[in-house]
Formats: sequence, C-alpha cells, structure tokens
Amino acid sequence: MRENTMHRVHQMAVLAFMGTVTACLLALVFEQAARGPSELLGGVVFALAAGFGLEFVSSVWTGRKEGPTRLDPSRDRW
Repeated sequence: MRENTMHRVHQMAVLAFMGTVTACLLALVFEQAARGPSELLGGVVFALAAGFGLEFVSSVWTGRKEGPTRLDPSRDRW
C-alpha cells in the first residue's frame, strides 16, 4: 500500500475510535442525568470528557481534506 493510503487508514481508525468513545461518554452523561441531582458530579465529569472528545473528533473531521494533520506520523519527528 502507498504511504498516503496508510495515513488515511490510520486517520480514519483514530477518528472511528474517538467517535465511539465519545458516543459512550455521551450515553453515560444522559444516564447520569436521568438518575437525578444525586449523581451530578459524575455527570459533570463525563460531560467534560465528552466535550474534549467532541472537540477532537470535530477538528480531525474538518481537517481530513486539508492535508496532513497532527495525526500525521511524519510530523512527529524533530
């Protein structure tokens, strides 16, 4: 396979994984919210984590056609 193809496969695999984890975190936020005010702290923690996940997925999704992103292994070198 070409290096560009492997880069795209890696990028989409990371995007799929982060999307799955973020969806699970969002489900936990709604589940904690359904339990009522007694579980507020857990819901806030899950909401913060889901927010970071959504930001990551959003930045990777919008940057996928703009060329190399921070997920580009070749940019990890000094």
